[in-house]
Amino acid sequence: MIQTAETQLQVAQRALSETVLPALAGAEKHVIEQLQLTMAALAFMQQRLPYVRRYYRHVLQSYLDMADAMIDVLKSHGQGAPDEVTAICAKGQAALQDPEAEDADYQDITAALRSAIAGVSVAAQGTDHEAALDAVIIDLSGPILVGERVWCSPLGFELRPQDLPTPAWMTR
Repeated sequence: MIQTAETQLQVAQRALSETVLPALAGAEKHVIEQLQLTMAALAFMQQRLPYVRRYYRHVLQSYLDMADAMIDVLKSHGQGAPDEVTAICAKGQAALQDPEAEDADYQDITAALRSAIAGVSVAAQGTDHEAALDAVIIDLSGPILVGERVWCSPLGFELRPQDLPTPAWMTR
């Protein structure tokens, strides 16, 4: 049995493209399309597998930075940080410090933090600090969105992927 995940993915791709795909020559179009989508997904996984942990950690840190900036805005307007946001930020920082944290932990905390950030934004509607919070979200979302585009670039949807910056999670 092949021991590395990267090699297993490569073997699976080769088997699908060299054995299964030719054997389906007379199959219905949707069957071939599903196989091609599966092969593309495996190729994407093979390309991104070495970066998964760093990527999830980077995304979590980006949202922690956004939450910190939002808390600063709230404090400058005489508001306290919501307990939920503070608790999630503490959990996120602990996960980033824990060498045994799982990738799923980073993803779960990031999702909770995004939701909490959205909640703070909604709660700020009509307040004197709404515009400042919106500015923080917009400013700090830009790099996050570029990172998402880079992450997904192997899928082929970028017109000029070579123009995207090299993210920090790829350069370590």
